[in-house]
Amino acid sequence: MEGETLAWGIAFIAIVVGGASFIWQRRRGASLEAALAMAAKRAAEAAELASENRDLNQRLAAGARAIEAARTAADQLVQAFDNLPLPVWRRRADLAIQDCNPAYCAALEGDRDTVIRESRTLGKTAQGDSVRALAELARAARTPQTESVHVVIAGTRRLLEVTEAPLADGGTIGIAVDVTDREELEREHERHLAAHREVLEHLSTAIAIYGADSRLQFFNSAFVRQWKFDATWLATGPGFAEVLEDLRARRLLPEYVDFQAFKQSRVRLFTSLLEPVEELVYIPDGTTLRTHISPHPLGGLMFAYEDVTDSLALERSYNTLIAVQRATLDNLYEGVAVVGSDGRLKLTNPAYGRIWGLPTDFLSGEPHIAEVVERTRAYYNVGAEWPSFRDRMIARLTDREPRKGRATRTDGSILDFAMVPLPDGAVLLSYVDVTDSVRVEQALRMRNDALEAADRLKSEFISNISYELRTPLNTIIGFTEILSQQYFGKLNARQREYCRGIAASSEQLLTVINDILDLASIEAGRMALERSLIRPRALLDQVAHLMQESARAQSLNITVDCPKDLAAIEADERRLKQALCNLVSNAIKFSPDGGAIQLLCDFEDGHALISVRDTGVGIRPEDHERVMQSFERGRAAGEDARRDGYVRGSGVGLGLALTKRIVELHGGRLTIDSAPNLGTTVTCFLPLMSNEQDARRTVDA
Repeated sequence: MEGETLAWGIAFIAIVVGGASFIWQRRRGASLEAALAMAAKRAAEAAELASENRDLNQRLAAGARAIEAARTAADQLVQAFDNLPLPVWRRRADLAIQDCNPAYCAALEGDRDTVIRESRTLGKTAQGDSVRALAELARAARTPQTESVHVVIAGTRRLLEVTEAPLADGGTIGIAVDVTDREELEREHERHLAAHREVLEHLSTAIAIYGADSRLQFFNSAFVRQWKFDATWLATGPGFAEVLEDLRARRLLPEYVDFQAFKQSRVRLFTSLLEPVEELVYIPDGTTLRTHISPHPLGGLMFAYEDVTDSLALERSYNTLIAVQRATLDNLYEGVAVVGSDGRLKLTNPAYGRIWGLPTDFLSGEPHIAEVVERTRAYYNVGAEWPSFRDRMIARLTDREPRKGRATRTDGSILDFAMVPLPDGAVLLSYVDVTDSVRVEQALRMRNDALEAADRLKSEFISNISYELRTPLNTIIGFTEILSQQYFGKLNARQREYCRGIAASSEQLLTVINDILDLASIEAGRMALERSLIRPRALLDQVAHLMQESARAQSLNITVDCPKDLAAIEADERRLKQALCNLVSNAIKFSPDGGAIQLLCDFEDGHALISVRDTGVGIRPEDHERVMQSFERGRAAGEDARRDGYVRGSGVGLGLALTKRIVELHGGRLTIDSAPNLGTTVTCFLPLMSNEQDARRTVDA
């Protein structure tokens, strides 16, 4: 088609040229034939010339088409640059702005003509134009140059990544990419890393982070302390293999048969580890470390070392304690069960199953407390009320209220039970079969009641008999005195001796009867004290005077050791004098001729200490408590002394017992300090008045 068009074009040119030549020859006056010949000649020449230039015309047409396509592509490129949201500009050889897109104009807040005319550039400050300097560097180096520049766009500080690329005409083309968001992300990333490092620094667990190149990038203080490293050396970022070699040199790693193989296997973890691994490492110094190795999100590995030496020891102790507790519970006579917060039995011992008749396989399945109550129904005698009774039982066993009590079951057994809430929400149940204890207790109570009744009968009997004895005894004493005074005639020597014997025996019997009456009154709680203020020295002088004759008859010396200005005490003078006379009488009976008896008094710790000390036969230590009971006397020491011939008379064993009761009525106590052949000291501890000075002033007044 193109060839046919070209042929028609050549013919058209020949015709036009021939026609023009014919017209010109005719105007010059040539003949028609000459004009036609000339026209034909010119047309042939034109046709030949057109044919010769056909190839050239084709090339010109192709170039025109290429120029048009290039112009179209250039227009499209300019349109694309104009539509880019990124600032784009082009510089001339003098680096002035030659062209730019709307985004560039918007960044500089000006129209296109103004920006080009004033050659405005990004990043221009009072200190210089960094972007123009970048263009100069790109042109000189003949390679694109990139630099980050902070600029203010629309009142906001932005970070642009500017690139200037050299062009063939000596100019450059530039583009700016806004990387402000990337900068913020980088800053946020740095803040997170800093916070992460701060947290790791304060952990007690030793942490070390190695990069993908296996060099140390981070370590905390615990890591330095754990492995006793030089922090300055660690700050240089040694490789993982170097760290292992250092630990091995300082004997802080376990002994490996092939350490090099171990080291290589560890180094290979940097390229093969996909999931975290954990292991225990036993250090030669006895330390046990739990090592946790995990891939780090930024590449490399993170090592965490936790000292679990104490934890493992504690775990062993805990397991041992649990085993001991389990064995203890299993061997308890007391039935124990723990009801969890979900109402199921979490723990029982064999005694619990034995007490309630529950099989082991049933209890080991953690049954609900409702099942347990249902299985023990036979032990409760409630008849038709069982449903409501069962609900109450379940509620009580799970309401976490502490309870204790005693229950009697249908089989006649008696259980003491206790319910104790535990801190974890569970309830501890304990049951003790006290059937035998209760029966023994009941028997003891019955026996005690019988003994008390017998004791009351004894006291009443003694009291009645004593009164019945004292009445005729007073008559005997009276008639004996009449006979002794010889009111109805003279008596011979033997008759007077008999009268004196009757009178002495009667007085002794009257004393015994009076002591029995006093003891009976005290035990019956009918004796009342008549308290008054008493001077201790005066009281002891009176007792010594009363007993002086009896002591002199046995060649004994009675002395009083008591300060005269000692404060007064509040007591029943008659009863206290009776108690002291009993003590002195005992001392006289059990002291050899030539012995000594002392009456002493002093104050100590709010008490008046009144003592009777003798140099007699003494009392064996094992008899100290016994001799203070009614109708009890010292055995061994008294028998030895009686064989030696210096124990005078005998008693019924009421003196010390009555003295002890009288002292206790005063709120005090009686003590004995004695040993065979070393004498005896009996001390009465009597409480003082609340204010000794008031007592002294009262007595003085």
